Amino acid sequence: MSSKVSVAREDKEAIYSSLLSLAGRLRPAWHFWLSVPGYTKEPLSREALKRFFDYQFKKAQKNFLESEGRAGKPWKSIEHYIRSSSDPNEQIQRKNPLRLLAWSSIKGKFLEGLCLMATICRMNPAARSTDVDLFAQVGPIQVRDESQMCFIWAQQLVESLRSGLKAMPDIAITTTSDAVTTSNILSITECKCRETLGASDIRGEFGKAYDLGSPSYTLVSYNAVPDSFIDAGRGLGIDVQIFSLNTPEREYFIRGERDVGEDMATKLFASRKRRMFLTALENRATDVKQRGS
Repeated sequence: MSSKVSVAREDKEAIYSSLLSLAGRLRPAWHFWLSVPGYTKEPLSREALKRFFDYQFKKAQKNFLESEGRAGKPWKSIEHYIRSSSDPNEQIQRKNPLRLLAWSSIKGKFLEGLCLMATICRMNPAARSTDVDLFAQVGPIQVRDESQMCFIWAQQLVESLRSGLKAMPDIAITTTSDAVTTSNILSITECKCRETLGASDIRGEFGKAYDLGSPSYTLVSYNAVPDSFIDAGRGLGIDVQIFSLNTPEREYFIRGERDVGEDMATKLFASRKRRMFLTALENRATDVKQRGS
């Protein structure tokens, strides 16, 4: 358990540092904000990030007490639960799972926010100054991607004209500012923090990519994924990218020799330009046509 706590602490610090570094480099054209329940919206800072985590930590504690109560252990408070053992080592062991629960519940938001900033940092702003509420539903943000004017969205609901099914991509880039639709999507980025990704997950992402009609579809996994599933995803046009902290280069990022946000920016930019999903569909259509003729 202590090793997992240590890894989570290192991950959190590396992400904090990268978010702040990216925000600093993107000023003055971009201003990033953070909304923490119970606080007013405030500029992105280390203190704001800590408050955001502390809010999730308190939620994790509350959920734990409710769960324990349903199991017949009605602790009066977290402090009561921790001090119900007189062993100092046991008290520490009781604290650790709660911090891990909080981190598990929030790291997906941090990954999405980091990928959003990583996407933005490879774009040219269309306005002199643009505000972005980092962990909220945002869009349209007008940008220029090389020579093309486009719009960035986060957590926007879109209904497929093909199936009538609804989805909420973590990050979508579109050709127009009207809304995210299956007729204007250029690329989608989805962030996953599951411990493992299997065949059903990859096929599920393919189905969503096909239904939404996105030429480019990138799946960013927080955790490591077997090479066989990465290859399978790419065979279906799903560009599977592993978050920097769960690659063999992890220590470079933890020591600050490399930046996780900058690494993701490079990966996401290259993935968008490959338009792998469109290529996979074209190849598959050609193959089916040849077999049917």
